[in-house]
Amino acid sequence: MSGILGILPLSEFIWRGFSLGSRQNADAASSVFRDRALSTMELKLRTDLHLARKLWHIVGIVCMAALIDHIPKMDSLFYLSLGAIIVIPFDVLRLKRSDLNHRIVQFFKSIIRIEEVGTLSGTSFLIVGTFVVVLLFPKNIAILSILLLAFGDPASSIFGVLFGKDKIWGRKSLQGALACFTVCTVVCAVYFLTHNVMVERIVLVSILGGLIGALSELVQIRKFDDNMTFPIFAALGLWFLFTLFGGFP
Repeated sequence: MSGILGILPLSEFIWRGFSLGSRQNADAASSVFRDRALSTMELKLRTDLHLARKLWHIVGIVCMAALIDHIPKMDSLFYLSLGAIIVIPFDVLRLKRSDLNHRIVQFFKSIIRIEEVGTLSGTSFLIVGTFVVVLLFPKNIAILSILLLAFGDPASSIFGVLFGKDKIWGRKSLQGALACFTVCTVVCAVYFLTHNVMVERIVLVSILGGLIGALSELVQIRKFDDNMTFPIFAALGLWFLFTLFGGFP
């Protein structure tokens, strides 16, 4: 598809959207609604188990990966661009209008966290992160990086909430990191076997892939959600892995 809506102008548009969403979040969100949501437990905190959100995260990203796998790269970029143009401005708008924010949060209360009432949602960051990896990396790297996000991030969160007593980096725990490493190792092994990639070194490359996923999950950059940072750092690490061990055709 030649009409990709302009990849470079889109990147500038996305950056402005994130800048608008990051400024004066406390004023943009309704503090009254946030207090009421907390007091009545309508919304979950980051420290809650929040299984509905985990399921939504896994199913949504797996469907996205399946679509990217079955259509040409330029088509993937087109649909991701379209998603960004629709979702990010709407996300910014709800932060500026408390009445709209209230209705949106009420509608998505089963999957949204209280922290997202006054910030851009994880979906906006996910679209940007996926767009970046599809744009900059080979298709197999992009797909595997978002699959690691789909399964590794929820595993880290669940085990971190249930058993995370040993903090190693900010809110990240050793138990959550080990869970992410284990799940990402399994995801890599399944992907390599089913795609006949580096199978002669399957154990080593799967473990290294799991390590890449765990380290990517530990990355914390202020104001940027891990739905964006995780796939970007994972794709970078996987590119080096594929290059070192002959993973490219």
